[in-house]
Amino acid sequence: MKKLISNLVVFVLVLGLFVIPVSAGEDEAVQTYSVWAGSHYTGFGDYTRKVGEYNLGNDEFLPELKGYYRFRDATRLFSFKAHYYDHKNISVDAKGTLSDRFTAELFYRSLTHQQGQDLLANLETREAGGAKILTHELRDKGADYHSDRYEAGAKFNWLVSRDNNIRIMAAHRSVLRRGEEQKIGSNHCYSCHITSQSVNIDKRTHQFEAGVQADVEKFTLGYQFGYRIFDSRAFDPAVYYDSAMHPTLNDLSYKVEFPSRLNYDDTILAYGAYPETEKISHKIRMKGEVGKGQLASSLTFNQTTNKKVELTSDAWAGVLNYAVLLSPRTRLVAKASGTRKSNDDPFIDLRPWREGRPAPVTTPSYVTNFDFTRYSSLDRFEGKISAEVIHRLTPRITLDVLAGFQLIDRYDYPTLDESYQTKRFIGQAKMRYRKGLKYANTVKYRFEKTSDPFRSFRGLFEARGFDVLEPAVTIPTDPPSRFIFYYQREALRYQDITSLPTDYHEFEFSSTYKPNMRYSLTAGMKGKYDKNGDLDSLDVEHLTLQPNLSLTVTPAPRWSFMAGYTFTYNKSRGPVTVALFDG
Repeated sequence: MKKLISNLVVFVLVLGLFVIPVSAGEDEAVQTYSVWAGSHYTGFGDYTRKVGEYNLGNDEFLPELKGYYRFRDATRLFSFKAHYYDHKNISVDAKGTLSDRFTAELFYRSLTHQQGQDLLANLETREAGGAKILTHELRDKGADYHSDRYEAGAKFNWLVSRDNNIRIMAAHRSVLRRGEEQKIGSNHCYSCHITSQSVNIDKRTHQFEAGVQADVEKFTLGYQFGYRIFDSRAFDPAVYYDSAMHPTLNDLSYKVEFPSRLNYDDTILAYGAYPETEKISHKIRMKGEVGKGQLASSLTFNQTTNKKVELTSDAWAGVLNYAVLLSPRTRLVAKASGTRKSNDDPFIDLRPWREGRPAPVTTPSYVTNFDFTRYSSLDRFEGKISAEVIHRLTPRITLDVLAGFQLIDRYDYPTLDESYQTKRFIGQAKMRYRKGLKYANTVKYRFEKTSDPFRSFRGLFEARGFDVLEPAVTIPTDPPSRFIFYYQREALRYQDITSLPTDYHEFEFSSTYKPNMRYSLTAGMKGKYDKNGDLDSLDVEHLTLQPNLSLTVTPAPRWSFMAGYTFTYNKSRGPVTVALFDG
């Protein structure tokens, strides 16, 4: 933290060289500055950590300062602004420009975040007439969760040569986050015990970018390299996992039975650990004139690696935009983009289920094996195309019509070698009417029609009557099993659920009346409606209405009074399930 502030001071001093007076052009120099001093007060009449989520939490008046300075002459420009809200919330920004040759910027921001504690009060229940109990334990009751975020960065742009307009760009950004947060650990179903504890956080992100740009004939070409790392310097939290046994029947047979199906129990293990990631990116850009229009395109490749587990994700992305005047009153904007993502497929090696105990006959060793390869649902190709026509019907009326299509093709989902495609058609129309500064009206309607939005194929509900399942066959020398095991009950699950709509409608209206420079009245309405009636047992539906009204009165050039009202109405209908005990 001290290093960030010292670097900030040094860099501001360097930028300050931009404002050292020189004889040539000294008479043209213009300096502007302002200083503001005040105070703010936050009352905590309700839950402190919610009311003052981004405050220190002090119920008192606190000093607040703002400052601004700007220097400009014929060839140089320097600006500096700072805001001191409290000693945990500070922002500083300094910029300097030397003719068209060199620009530089440095910024620093700090922010504090107060977080409330999840009391886990909803995790306390007991099975009616049974022995199964869900309990929770706050090992840090009344803990003060908070974190401080520090961000600092710098940007540079240097015109190396006016021939071909060759430029070099570089940027750096660091984000540090320190404090304490709540971690919740969940024991196995044999215990149904949820625990909460405080853990330290020390997360660090460093990002560096460098690039070059040049003009070649009618085109501007550029290349940019990026490197970003993230790691956590805090110790991984650990939790004790209870010894596996029946919650009430603690005889020896049940103590043996429960551990036979688990990968671990009666041990302390790390959980909730943050990854250690490294991202390398390459980006090529091109823009220029093609025919009678302007073309802009880019091609990007990213590779992200989680070094803790040696898993890698690759992504290719391409974008193409073309804008052309079809006539003096009509403009066409066409866009196309494509993304290809692929992730490593790790093999999950699980301990044999019911090792040393009677098990279904599925392998020669009479042990059921649940090892599997995890195929990511993020492996996909996503493509988008759209065309937008903007036409001026009259000097006062403009019509904007857009049509688009999106395809998402997920690989190896929901199972290996399967493909799950989502197709979306998009349409939008917008009309604007403007009569000088007196009237301004806008009406917009947008719809989206989606087939097969993303769904989870695991099933949300379990059908009644698990007695239809046959008990598992055990080793022939042992008595037949009289139990129905959890994995068998997967066959009873139904409802391939999603909360995403197949039909989406959006409407927006806005009208502004400004009879003169002193008065302005704005009224409007926004509405959204979506639904999904293609599910096998229920419908999903959402409705949002948001009217608004505002009035601005400016009796004098230095005074403005504003009043407004907005109201939001939300109505939704969707699936809800509570998973307890038997799933």
